[in-house]
Amino acid sequence: MSPADARRAVEIGCAGIILSNHGGRQLDGSRAAFDQLAEIVDAVGDRIDVMMDGGIQRGTHILKALSLGAKAVGLGRSYLY
Repeated sequence: MSPADARRAVEIGCAGIILSNHGGRQLDGSRAAFDQLAEIVDAVGDRIDVMMDGGIQRGTHILKALSLGAKAVGLGRSYLY
């Protein structure tokens, strides 16, 4: 959830990162992954892939995440909808 952590992932040779605020339900003050996505993508550029997980409930959320720079999205709860 941090641009500094994302840059560090690039430095240590990660091929990609998953942006997620799992546990956010317990942390009322935590930002949503959507709020961080553009900032994280800007921090890493095209050096690693960014996948976003969390908050995806409909197709328009997928389009929004992809348009903000995510390479993929996680659909953990989709089967419930």
